[in-house]
Amino acid sequence: MSARGLVLLLNDRLVPAARARISALDRGFVYGDGLFETVRTYGGVPFGLAHHLRRLGRSARLFRIPFEPAVEHWIPRLRRCLRANDLLRTDAAVRLTISRGAGPFGIVPARDLRPTIMMLATPLDPRLPQAQANGVRVCFFPFRLVAGTLPSHKTLHYLPAVLGKMIARRRRAWEAIYLATDDRVLEGTTSNVFAVERGRLVTPPLGGILPGVTRRTLTMLARRAGIPLVERRLTRAEILAADEVLLTASTIEILPVVRIEGSRVGDGTPGAVTRELQERYRRHVRSTIARSALRSSSDTAPPSCRA
Repeated sequence: MSARGLVLLLNDRLVPAARARISALDRGFVYGDGLFETVRTYGGVPFGLAHHLRRLGRSARLFRIPFEPAVEHWIPRLRRCLRANDLLRTDAAVRLTISRGAGPFGIVPARDLRPTIMMLATPLDPRLPQAQANGVRVCFFPFRLVAGTLPSHKTLHYLPAVLGKMIARRRRAWEAIYLATDDRVLEGTTSNVFAVERGRLVTPPLGGILPGVTRRTLTMLARRAGIPLVERRLTRAEILAADEVLLTASTIEILPVVRIEGSRVGDGTPGAVTRELQERYRRHVRSTIARSALRSSSDTAPPSCRA
């Protein structure tokens, strides 16, 4: 969706993106002093919203940015944003961005700044269904990362991801994978990474990577299905030799990887474990959304109609 047609919810007001304005001294712009979350919606219903808000709230407390984490606060705002962009009846991605707000120039923030809060809703990548069915190619990020950049928080410091996506596009890949200085696999620019070795899922441990909401869901589903899963160090050589590789994120759900740079993963098609997890994830989303819709209809029913 182009900026011309996009409508934002900026500080609780619907504004066409082309006319939206923030201060030149907003700390999100000047210092990257802010946070964000991206939630996928299914027919206007958000999936995993409470987990996203909990993660954002945890980061906001650490950075001392005022934030309201209650789901009830955000549901009507999310629906306003979807409706304004004609996305209530389809699947979409909703990004919630919060900066510390505008204040005097200087790294140390003034007290009691008013946060700038922006929500935007966009359609999903039209390539996604084909990518989920056939798998994608990924590449390695050419620069090694070191710890210490607060990887467990989704901050507005996003230049590594921007560069990674630019490199991936140039190499005709969907995603770029971050490696540590010792050749450990960390995560994708916007995704968590899993490998399958002899039927067992392997994923890098938390601590140095983002605790992804979809990563958490996949871990739960794998354990329910009896699929062995271990969190341990995963090297570049091991992921190149894996039987299957998959990416997880809220917008892409579970995405099979069939090529890593010039190397084929397995037989070059999505594997059996990945397919099973995709189906289990879809069923889990459908049942969760159905329960959410049922609760919503119950909450809006007249008192005489409630059990």
